[in-house]
Amino acid sequence: MHDTGMNMGQLAMSVKQVDDAVALARDWSHRLLHATEAYDMERIGSKLEQAMAALDEARAALEGYEDAIEADHNAVGTVKLV
Repeated sequence: MHDTGMNMGQLAMSVKQVDDAVALARDWSHRLLHATEAYDMERIGSKLEQAMAALDEARAALEGYEDAIEADHNAVGTVKLV
């Protein structure tokens, strides 16, 4: 924890939860896409493909979050172990 009160371990776990939720949403979208393909539902399939692409971008944006947290952590200053 910093003097500012930010717990870096909790922050990292929270960001991981976001990453996991995005990964799960991507998996659900992929499964739904396959279900819609079985019934030739092109319009919703297209929407699901777009959603999957956006979710892939979100996951890519989070890559390296642990290093970013550590770099910010080290830049803030005094550290108190909790």
